[in-house]
Amino acid sequence: MEVNRLDDDFSIDPITDIIDYLVRCAKISFKNAHVDESEIRTSEKITMACDLYKRSPTEFLLQFGKYLAPYHMSYFDNLQATSQVDQHFRECIEQFKNYHSDKSRRKRVRNRRYNALQKLKNETDYFSEKQMMFRNPLLYEQLVGQYLTDEEINARDNVDNENLTLLNMILETVDRNEMREMKNEQLLVEDIEAIQLNKDDNSDENINSHHVQKKQWGDFDIPDTRPSYMPEKRKQCIITAPERNLLREEFLQEMYSSFINGRDEDFDYNSVDNDEQYDDLQQLSQDAEDKYFDSETNDIENLEEHMKLVQEYVLKKPDNNAKNDDSLDVFMKHISNKLDMS
Repeated sequence: MEVNRLDDDFSIDPITDIIDYLVRCAKISFKNAHVDESEIRTSEKITMACDLYKRSPTEFLLQFGKYLAPYHMSYFDNLQATSQVDQHFRECIEQFKNYHSDKSRRKRVRNRRYNALQKLKNETDYFSEKQMMFRNPLLYEQLVGQYLTDEEINARDNVDNENLTLLNMILETVDRNEMREMKNEQLLVEDIEAIQLNKDDNSDENINSHHVQKKQWGDFDIPDTRPSYMPEKRKQCIITAPERNLLREEFLQEMYSSFINGRDEDFDYNSVDNDEQYDDLQQLSQDAEDKYFDSETNDIENLEEHMKLVQEYVLKKPDNNAKNDDSLDVFMKHISNKLDMS
């Protein structure tokens, strides 16, 4: 790493590795470049970050703290124990330690995936019945498909004749063949699990109970081995409308849960988990408020300060430029304002 402008003492400081991580690994805009400006070189980014750190470790954290790796926080934690730092720096450390904690990240990821789910439902066909059927064909057939009428199946599989092309027909055939193969694999896994369950439990009552349950879901004991060009033989099961709605809702909840828990194998979760646009400002603000009132140090002065922040950042309707702010952003702006005043 280029450290031309750093003295010998700084070159052996772990901050050099942290800055190298920020420059090369994290997605950070080091300056608001105009369209006609050339790309900032890596050496310039390193110099800018080093200069900022030497000028003010607090400002360094305010600008880059959210992009650090969790293990970086130990460096700053040790720094406040071995050097003279102000209260602002200590407050930053505590905020970012909480932000990078496993518990906070898990909650943040789940919230982002939930918001991404809502966006996918509203703007794409990812959670359409047909696409969910392709992703989990066995569960779909057990809970939804076997109870559909022929008219409902035709509506589900309706092809857009106006945009019908040979390529679309080929892709549709490929998708259905892949779905059939996946369904066969799921059936085999289910049968293996059933055999293992029977081995672990020698009770005739439990074996018969498991057999009845499999029949109840549609009698899928034998994998589908027909050639892919043959139509699937269909046996419709008749149940009441409330039962159909209940099973469909169960299928939807399972597919939503699969997405939020990261089980959709072909989905790029990094595009959601690391994207701040999926943060929920209202929920994050509520989390921060709940944390404050659960604290043992929420004295009168802190309460007044907290309510001032709530009034300024939460109760006011956010404008377009502030819609992506979260509780940590609010804190960072608050500390930054204090630094400017001091």
